[in-house]
Amino acid sequence: MDSGIRAMVDAVDEARRQLRENALPKARDNGRDKVPAAEEAQLLGSLAALVDAAGELAAAMTARINTPDTRKTYRLAGKRLCDEAGHLRGDQRDAAKRAE
Repeated sequence: MDSGIRAMVDAVDEARRQLRENALPKARDNGRDKVPAAEEAQLLGSLAALVDAAGELAAAMTARINTPDTRKTYRLAGKRLCDEAGHLRGDQRDAAKRAE
């Protein structure tokens, strides 16, 4: 595997591992207090940034993909992920307004 590809795969795997090991247990802990309204938007912003970064990675890889069908898949994945990041940012703004 190309060392650049290995670095990308490793980075994505590490992000997934960190989420599963650090964030999900806290999210699933029913014994924790409810999230204060003033903080509800913060996680949405973080999720938007994460999804946006994944979209940027997929879109950036488009030019390096040889197979036309797979290139289309990367292009569409990048667009969909970036679109979803935009939706999350809108939700973040809405949550911030509700907290005011």
